Amino acid sequence: SATTSSAGAPAGPSAPRDSGTVIGITIAAGAVTPTNAEAQTRAGQPIVLQVSSDAPDSIHVHSVPAHVFEVKPGPDQRFEFTVDVPGKVDVELHEVNRTIVTITVLPG
Repeated sequence: SATTSSAGAPAGPSAPRDSGTVIGITIAAGAVTPTNAEAQTRAGQPIVLQVSSDAPDSIHVHSVPAHVFEVKPGPDQRFEFTVDVPGKVDVELHEVNRTIVTITVLPG
């Protein structure tokens, strides 16, 4: 049986699977992994936060415009965003006040 993606996005050359930056994040027992990590991407490229958490929290992306993602307890939560303005972007876990990753965004 044929399957389609849940977003209905076209497959093939227009949607390469290796584009973008994926950052795995684990929140457990009041701590987050990683902390103070570094990543790099280009402006306009997708950035995906793949989150597993044992508690509700929110992730704040300090970019222009800013993004806020509400985390629920559970595995395999996916939050996707893009940053259009080059520079350094901090991604923070709000409740425990920790920087998860700083993303250097290069000009596209």
